[in-house]
Amino acid sequence: MTYIFPSREWVNALCSNLNNDKDFLNAINGWKIDVLLIGKNLSNNVIKYLQKTYGANDIKYIGILLKFNNSCNEASFLVNPSVDSYQYVVMADYDVWLKVLENLDDPITAMLSVFRKLEVRGNMVTLVRLAANIVSPMARVIMKIPTEIIK
Repeated sequence: MTYIFPSREWVNALCSNLNNDKDFLNAINGWKIDVLLIGKNLSNNVIKYLQKTYGANDIKYIGILLKFNNSCNEASFLVNPSVDSYQYVVMADYDVWLKVLENLDDPITAMLSVFRKLEVRGNMVTLVRLAANIVSPMARVIMKIPTEIIK
């Protein structure tokens, strides 16, 4: 099965696959944190897809909420989430997130190349420590998910 990004199904597959990956589980062990990843400045194709699929109107941005507690406890796909409701938020243009997804074979370089384009809310030190632990194993898991990206 191929999963469409962005979608609830893709986010659910991500969480499920993370929980079946020993490297990721070792990397997230000891962490209890919720992080909201926001994609803004969506393309017309993405907006049309979301309108058709979820019946959503006035779409400004999308979010992926990842709740970690020694594993991926929950992952949610959100349309227009209230950013102020979350302690840790990483926001970027949708195209920036696509660049990260397209360069997962070298996730550290991909993240460093877009670092200046990320808007971070919450304790930066905590988020950098989390990223240092989970970016590589998470990237390996994402690369295994059959994905069709809406651009």
